[in-house]
Amino acid sequence: MQTINTVRVNQEWLEAQIRECGGASNFARTLGVDPSTVSRQINMKAEASPRFIGAVLAKIAVSFQDAFDVTEEEVRVHRARMLRTTAA
Repeated sequence: MQTINTVRVNQEWLEAQIRECGGASNFARTLGVDPSTVSRQINMKAEASPRFIGAVLAKIAVSFQDAFDVTEEEVRVHRARMLRTTAA
């Protein structure tokens, strides 16, 4: 299997923020993101996107290092896409 480096939200930090905001929906409102975005982060279903990272860093006084973790994860190639080119 191959490995990739990616960014995930720090789960302890996320849980503390959700408690402080009174729930995931209120936390999403604070960030200006959809509640489903926060749900995917809670359930570790998605990597932290540039928009999510930007919202956290712009709306909450926190450093990148405190809110996010750079991880190395195993991945498998699910589908390869081949494109045909036409010779001139």
